[in-house]
Amino acid sequence: MESLNKKYRNFRARLKSDYYDTEETDEDRLKEENMPNFVDKKDWEWLVKYFGSEEFQKKSQRNIKNRSCLDAGHTAGSKSCAQKAEDMYKRDKVMPGLLDVYEETHLTSDKLPVTQMASDALNEMKRLLEQRKAREISLTDEEIYAKIKPKGKRNSRDRHTGVSPSITSSFGRFSECEKLRKEADKAMNEAAEAKKEAISVNEQNKILTKKLKDVERENKVTRHFLEKFLNTIGYNL
Repeated sequence: MESLNKKYRNFRARLKSDYYDTEETDEDRLKEENMPNFVDKKDWEWLVKYFGSEEFQKKSQRNIKNRSCLDAGHTAGSKSCAQKAEDMYKRDKVMPGLLDVYEETHLTSDKLPVTQMASDALNEMKRLLEQRKAREISLTDEEIYAKIKPKGKRNSRDRHTGVSPSITSSFGRFSECEKLRKEADKAMNEAAEAKKEAISVNEQNKILTKKLKDVERENKVTRHFLEKFLNTIGYNL
């Protein structure tokens, strides 16, 4: 149903650009020579009325305003973010995060930002990631993305939803990935601390072993001189 809905909307949009917008008045649009010959006459009459309705005009203006808020110029082409993420996974053998996908789709082949807005967003993203690495902040990838994305950008555009599966449906929610990442970081930190403690204990054992050997050596020397002294005075142990 999603696929059919998308195809219908695309088809309707082509009808508007190729047949509706090319004429000045509804009278001209309804002339037989100007009508699309592959659309039923009654359907075309309904579309002409719909395209000129207040409801459609408001929606059209709202969409124009929304598009003006986009950072335009991503390099994903017709691919959804989910498809791009899958390509990155196949290429790198590592599941990309939300910010990895954003960076990948907003840089040119020369690794330059596609627009100034994208450049500003990527710089801000880098700054926040450095703060998170230094443990100055504890934002998830989703929270960082919410801060760097252009204001007014719609969620449907953020996720490139459509016929293709969303990134979250392919790889799980990014908040869940973030939770796993934090758990992995915690486990790695605990392992590092345990290794450090083990090294410390090992060093202490080496020191104690050395001291024990020194004591044993001193005991042997002491016993040797004691035996020699006792033999001298005629006393046997």
